[in-house]
Amino acid sequence: MTQQPPSRPVGGEVVRTATRPAASGQVLRPGARRPAPRRPWTGQDFVWWHTAAVLTATRQGRRPNPVSPTIDPVRPALGSGEVMLATCDAELLMWRRGDATYNPSRGFFLAGGPVGLALTAAFFGGQAYLNHRRRRAAEADAVEKWRHLAGARLTVSTHGIYLGTGEGVMPISYADIQEVRLTDTGEIVIAAANASGSVRLKIRAQWAELVLILWSVRYMPEHPQIVGRTWIPGDWLIHAAAHGYDVDTGPWPQAPAALP
Repeated sequence: MTQQPPSRPVGGEVVRTATRPAASGQVLRPGARRPAPRRPWTGQDFVWWHTAAVLTATRQGRRPNPVSPTIDPVRPALGSGEVMLATCDAELLMWRRGDATYNPSRGFFLAGGPVGLALTAAFFGGQAYLNHRRRRAAEADAVEKWRHLAGARLTVSTHGIYLGTGEGVMPISYADIQEVRLTDTGEIVIAAANASGSVRLKIRAQWAELVLILWSVRYMPEHPQIVGRTWIPGDWLIHAAAHGYDVDTGPWPQAPAALP
């Protein structure tokens, strides 16, 4: 049975539209027959649908509504009017050599500042004994690649992200992020910096695309993955419409028109 959209979508107002992304190569004309579903509607589709609604709302200058059924009780710390939008489990990875568990704090945020202190305390405090046992193995492994750093809880707000572990919560403001890039469904790479240092992290989480959307609206509306709509599958808007989940793409950034 085809699911019907809720009467009050939680990601911001969603309205029907006749426009579809150029990447899909398909247009749903006014009055045209709704396409038949070609595949089931999944939990990931709901994530994309709510994220799309947040993009529409923020581009219209409206404050988006929360999109998670539950949100961790994290205190807002990044500015007035901040709203917590989503929380989910996450995996943090770092590009580095050796065993990521062995880390004497080099290559991460330097000590000092809320971000640097939180990372140091959360992941590397009290690791001297473990580091000693793993030192030789880590030094022998000289291959650089993305390596597991920690499991975490990701909370996404209108002003930034919060990475929570058993040791504490680390806030990262969107203002401190220089780059966000979607590398797979539910996977982003971020580069952030403050006065204490810099870090590049890969975050695997259900709401990874939401981070890309919120950061780009504020700091890079011309982001190629937003303008090109490659953060969703090419036929996804038609797929959503087939299941009754229409998206207003009118406010979304558009690629500049080609010169004649």
